[in-house]
Amino acid sequence: MIRDITIGQYYANTSVVHNMDPRTKLMGVLVYVLTLFLVKNPLLYLVYLGIVFVLYHVSKVPLSFMLKGLKGIIILLIFTFCFRLICTPGNVVAKFWIFQITEEGIIKAISLTSRIALMILGASLLSYTTTPKEMADGLEKALSGLEKFHIPVHDMTVIVMIAFRFIPILLEEINVLMDAQAARGVEFEKCSVLKKCKNVLTLLMPLFMSTVRRSSDLAMAMEARGYSGDKPTSKMYPLVYQKRDRIAYVVLFFFAVLMTSLRICHV
Repeated sequence: MIRDITIGQYYANTSVVHNMDPRTKLMGVLVYVLTLFLVKNPLLYLVYLGIVFVLYHVSKVPLSFMLKGLKGIIILLIFTFCFRLICTPGNVVAKFWIFQITEEGIIKAISLTSRIALMILGASLLSYTTTPKEMADGLEKALSGLEKFHIPVHDMTVIVMIAFRFIPILLEEINVLMDAQAARGVEFEKCSVLKKCKNVLTLLMPLFMSTVRRSSDLAMAMEARGYSGDKPTSKMYPLVYQKRDRIAYVVLFFFAVLMTSLRICHV
């Protein structure tokens, strides 16, 4: 399961979504997530699912790559579904031991699980179609107004860029550690869940040490190249809105108005 995690990774390709301004994609994710939490009717999640499939198709990200992104949170989804299913009061449908399943529990379990899965799929598209540098530039440009309040926007965006760059590096490091442990007879695939969790815990300490070492190397490399966060830097490719970005903003505006209206009308 760990080997198949794709969340936070960039999928190199050429598409309309890849070529969009990162600020447009950031705003799209923000509107998507906010309106997703406004939805009350579970049937409307099918609309969001359709939007996700269309966006993934337009961005040319394979369906298999999208589904792999859910493998990392499958345990969370199962736990969330079961917890809401047996811990929601209402009209009892089935009962066993001290647990009971209600009609309201089924609806809320499906709603909450679907909401989390859709949120992960929508937010993952941002990382699939945007490089860490583009995301950092987009955040810095979008939040540049906060510098008037002495908020270190540039430092924050550099931290975000480094964090996203470290995701594929850490996943690769985990795979190397798992292969090394497997060569010593440790089993990760064909064993019980408890045994698998215990074996995975053995990877934490060497992974932590490797992360600290890489962080130290990165800090020294940045200092050797004269990096200083308090000095303004120029951009080789400054962000400029194109026609497709303006069209996307118009679509986002009407989509947000529509979903807000449905919430007000209790649909």
